[in-house]
Amino acid sequence: MSVTTVRAAVLATAALALSPAAAQEAAQNAPTPAWRTPEIVVTAQRPGYASATTTALRSDVPLIEVPQSVQVLSETLIREQDLRTLADALRNVSGTVPAQPGEAVLVNPVVRGFGADIFIDGLPAYGATAVIDPASLVAYSRIEVAKGPTATLFGGGLGAPVGGIINLVSKTPTDSASYRAQLRGGSFDTISGNVDINQPIAGIGGLRITAEVQDEASWIAAVNANRIAINPSLRLDLGEATSITLIGSYSLVRQLEYAGLPLAVIDNPAVNRRQFVGAPVNQPRTRIRNTVGTASLDHRFSDALSANIRLRQFDSRFDEFGSTPFGGFFPPTGTQYPIITAVLPTDVSETTVDASLTAKLATGPVDHVLVAGVQYDHTRYDAGIGFNFVPVGVQDLASSAQPPLNFGAVPALGPRRQTDRYRTSAAFVQDQANIGPVTLLASLRYTEFAYQERAGGTVDRTYRKVNPRLGATLKLADGVALFGGWATGFRGTTNFFGLQSPVPETSRSFEAGMKFDAKAIGLSGSIAAYDLKRRNVPTADPNNPFLQIQTGEQLAQGIEADLIWEPTPAWSVIANYGFTDARVTQDSNFTAGARLARAPRHAGRLAVRYRVTEGSLKGFGVGAGISAASSAPAALGGAPVPGWATVDAQASQQIGPVTLGLNITNLFNRRYVLPWQYLAQDVVMPGAPRAAFVTLGVAL
Repeated sequence: MSVTTVRAAVLATAALALSPAAAQEAAQNAPTPAWRTPEIVVTAQRPGYASATTTALRSDVPLIEVPQSVQVLSETLIREQDLRTLADALRNVSGTVPAQPGEAVLVNPVVRGFGADIFIDGLPAYGATAVIDPASLVAYSRIEVAKGPTATLFGGGLGAPVGGIINLVSKTPTDSASYRAQLRGGSFDTISGNVDINQPIAGIGGLRITAEVQDEASWIAAVNANRIAINPSLRLDLGEATSITLIGSYSLVRQLEYAGLPLAVIDNPAVNRRQFVGAPVNQPRTRIRNTVGTASLDHRFSDALSANIRLRQFDSRFDEFGSTPFGGFFPPTGTQYPIITAVLPTDVSETTVDASLTAKLATGPVDHVLVAGVQYDHTRYDAGIGFNFVPVGVQDLASSAQPPLNFGAVPALGPRRQTDRYRTSAAFVQDQANIGPVTLLASLRYTEFAYQERAGGTVDRTYRKVNPRLGATLKLADGVALFGGWATGFRGTTNFFGLQSPVPETSRSFEAGMKFDAKAIGLSGSIAAYDLKRRNVPTADPNNPFLQIQTGEQLAQGIEADLIWEPTPAWSVIANYGFTDARVTQDSNFTAGARLARAPRHAGRLAVRYRVTEGSLKGFGVGAGISAASSAPAALGGAPVPGWATVDAQASQQIGPVTLGLNITNLFNRRYVLPWQYLAQDVVMPGAPRAAFVTLGVAL
């Protein structure tokens, strides 16, 4: 798809969204916003996959009025599909490539071809990698994916992500007591147990604790993982208008790090795809420990004015131990690959303070939702690295008789240390104005981003940036709207080696499409076209080997559809499709047109769930889904990894407080591989064979 084609689609849809004739016709039937009148309307919320609102954009305005693609994965969807990792959950969102659990310390998820950050409750957690990827989903009520640049509302750590944010919304105490416990076991020696205890405290508020312990092996030889997650939260009600919520999170992940299978050998029949590539004997397991503490003060001055102040402390320690082929220094000979070892200890500490006011007011016929606030974030990043450039041995990937290699002594840390400090100070304001069927959005953020390298470099710079954003939606009929938007991005550049000090990366995005919230027929979701450009990308310096310059430019264009159809409480259908054309447009090392890593041109998922709501089989549910993706490069400009398609199926039976569930993944046992990120090499991760898992749960 050419630049002209996508840009024409975006502009044409945006023009239709802002058509005065259409606006005038729709205005005659426009409903009065509920918050402008004293009338209170109570509606029943049936269980399902659709969500009418999102917290990812700092206000509770309906999704259909937000001029941006935002997808929400509900707690019901997570439970019924038996989703255990963020990677599995994100397959339900178009244009999204998750970071697998084994890649957490290496890369970010990809949204619309570019890296996306994982936020928790709207606040950042460093962002350079997916190290905050949770060890369990039991602590979260939903997952929100806001696509495109989000710099006007979000920042901290390294700045606002280019591809979008993936926001995890924590479960917090509610006014109804509930007690849940679940056991799960199955393939790959998997066993886990979790609890969710919610206890109201009369006259005070409530207490909630979620926790999970998991132990599992893998279809890859020698690989195993242990995960622990504990998440307490406390709500203190200080009168009818004020509350304090304290949320804690502790997670520990220990796993043998897998460096991937070289793409060059996947078609060799003598190569066992499921073997461990590296030196597993005595290789220490990579260890990731995250601690997050959040305090939130909410105060309602009136029905039209409220305030929120949040304080977040995020601490992460990970010790990464790896063994891998590295063709840049030791090229393979046929199927024989020299193996080197490495260690990367890293400490991250991030403190965030975020304060905002939300006001709902009217100026004549115009209704406004105003959000204004300030943010301060200080992040400390300390890391070392050690490589053993003397191979510990040569692994013949075609030999089944060769004994596993020994990792040997842990490499000594090199003299270069990385001690980075990032400080963000920002102020933002946003106005979402409703004028009959038209919603206009305008926001502005001023950011000061200070970046210091105290060791391993000489950077000491402060950057100042103003990021605007504009958007509009037009309701064509009840539950149907057009939207268009323009947004900008701003993000710090790290791990840069050049003669000049690094400057932040910037981005801009155009997006337009159609949104649905047609409750009469149970249809919700969005269809969108976008054009997203990233500038100041680090690239190789042609005049100085091993150094970089920031002259790179990358472009992502595409069309996405995310739809949920729930015609009755018994049926839920979720479907998504994304066409992503993500490529280099300017680079000193890669030719224009080189495809960006991990982003398939075509990808999608279709999943169906049927629930028996009455009769002798009431409480029984069954579902199935198919996920597919076309080929994608394992590394920037690298060789393509073949496309794949898998089918999964789930069934459950609830009898009183007890639920028994079955989940089968890769139902037809298809052989496939996925792009795997390790030192920017052309390596892959063999997909899991058919597997089955049984759950037994109790809810009181």
